[in-house]
Amino acid sequence: MSAAGPVVTWRPTGENLVSSNLARLIRRLGLADYDQLLDFAKDHPDRFWFESLKDLGIAFDDDPTGFLDQSKGKQWPRFFPNGKFNLAAACLRAPSEKHGEKRLALVWEGESGKTVTLTYAELNSRVFRVAAGLRSIGVAKGSRVGLLMPNIPEAVVAFLAIAMIGAIVVPLYSGFGAAPASQRLVDAGADVLITSDGFVRRCREVRLDGVIGDIAATVPALKCIVVCSVLGLSIDVAKTIPWTSLEQAGPTTGDIAATATDDPFMIMYTSGTTGSPKGALHTHTSFPLRVAQDCAYIFDFRPGDRMMWVSDMGWMVGPLTIIGVLMLKGTLVLYDGAPDQPTVGKLRELAAMHGVTHFGSSPTAIRMMAAASDQALAVAFPTLRILITAGEVIDPDTFNWYSHEFGGGMVPVINYTGGTEVSGAILTNVVLRPIAPCCFNSVAPGMNAAVVDVEGRRIVGEPGELAILEPFVGMTNGFWKASDRYIESYWSKIPDVWVHGDLAIEHPNGQFELLGRSDDVMKIAGKRVGPSELEAIVIDNQTVKDAYAIGAPHPRSGEAIVLFVVPSPNAKTAGEAAVYAAHALEKAMGKPYKPSAVIEVAQLPKTRNGKAIRRLARQAWLGLPPGNVGSLENPQIFDDLLKACRQYRGEA
Repeated sequence: MSAAGPVVTWRPTGENLVSSNLARLIRRLGLADYDQLLDFAKDHPDRFWFESLKDLGIAFDDDPTGFLDQSKGKQWPRFFPNGKFNLAAACLRAPSEKHGEKRLALVWEGESGKTVTLTYAELNSRVFRVAAGLRSIGVAKGSRVGLLMPNIPEAVVAFLAIAMIGAIVVPLYSGFGAAPASQRLVDAGADVLITSDGFVRRCREVRLDGVIGDIAATVPALKCIVVCSVLGLSIDVAKTIPWTSLEQAGPTTGDIAATATDDPFMIMYTSGTTGSPKGALHTHTSFPLRVAQDCAYIFDFRPGDRMMWVSDMGWMVGPLTIIGVLMLKGTLVLYDGAPDQPTVGKLRELAAMHGVTHFGSSPTAIRMMAAASDQALAVAFPTLRILITAGEVIDPDTFNWYSHEFGGGMVPVINYTGGTEVSGAILTNVVLRPIAPCCFNSVAPGMNAAVVDVEGRRIVGEPGELAILEPFVGMTNGFWKASDRYIESYWSKIPDVWVHGDLAIEHPNGQFELLGRSDDVMKIAGKRVGPSELEAIVIDNQTVKDAYAIGAPHPRSGEAIVLFVVPSPNAKTAGEAAVYAAHALEKAMGKPYKPSAVIEVAQLPKTRNGKAIRRLARQAWLGLPPGNVGSLENPQIFDDLLKACRQYRGEA
């Protein structure tokens, strides 16, 4: 790293500077360069947004009366007020060229090699049929519908059908057990769940019939559970109906709900450091328009391009890729299976086979491929134009392998960070600026973001809080049934400034770096989770009296869970609490959440008023100094934690 900042390893080509979507937008606005575009977006956000939507061919069903209504304050903006826009209609509208309806909207492949393709016309017909089927079982505008599905075509169809009729989709991580899924369904007030009977991973069937039965028993408000048959199981659970009856029930055309621009369409749950998961509420314009803009101007995604970004329908990337790809009239390449089955070259092989232009991956998956580089690079990938990485901090070795080996040193790596609550990026790479490993060369276009000090002043060259200074398209419309918690989470540190919870630094050369979370939220294999949710699972009066969950660096996954547990007096033997906690967490949350270590201790650090101080547990695990312990009820606890960590590692 130079005095000015990280060293650049990729520079824009002439094609990027002339033919990219960003270059076209700059010309449309009569601006000289990208720097002017960023300034224009800050100074004239209304013109920036309306012109960019025209540039992308995205039109409102009824035009709004303006761009932004802040009459309720910066925390509660209304974007594009009094207009109408249905995201499903925008996604399903056929590409404009002749026979555009025959373009592939979706290419799906399962672990077994089975494939399904859907043109825009075919996807449109299936969505209308399912929308009619949902109406027939009582789903209406404003109804909440849970979506607990693997990456199969029916998940995309269901997602769009729910939005088409004005209902609210509640995406759930497909690996959830019954408890976390039920918690979110109850909080959302869902009365319908769409799920599958299971899925296949590493050539093994993963059955969900037990999970479905447990959800039905613990969420009595569910009126209907729609089950898509993947494994061919017979589901003997009350209130279940087969997906086939839902899809066959309706016509291939019909009514599309006239949704207002600020009508909700999705509650996406994300975890915080305390309390239950937070339901980020997104509207028919906030998330979709932001996602479309990010895909177009950050990923340089164009009509006819193909994107493959393996994730899960329950995490932000699932909805992002569905909406972004279809609104821009590309093709979504979807894979349902293990990323290393039969070898770590599986994802590259699939992407190359299906002509993918845009390939996205978490750093965790990239590390897996880099560890067996010869296998991962076994096939040529001539159609690749853009690489994307997101979900967690990426290390230099992994970034450089992704860029130079997987991408051949010729394509840009778009490092992308933001979150569920912002619908896209805060910091990103763009193809009009040089790229340095692990860094971000720009704030996202249209975002007035900066690294600030405790008083909200922009700082350069030193760590600070990543903050957003003005309301932005994509901003969550609060948390579902938790307005106070929303204000506390993002607006309480600095008056009228969104503080995101990330520590960052802006270098003098304009490159940004993330330094980690400024709270206790973890990102496990790219999936954000709060410690309290994990702790609630493992605390059991019979075995575990108290617990802390922390995130710790891990060479393969980036960050892993480490548990500190206090055994209950009822625990019969040493180690019993640790074994129980590890098993309970993996069973409830899925394999990605299996802790890398569980340490039994006599007590945990707390303040005198009982507030959890997880920081000390993390400092002990990492062997770092404790810092100020004056507020602790038990100041000697750090030495006890440190000793326990050393004993666990066999160092004492």
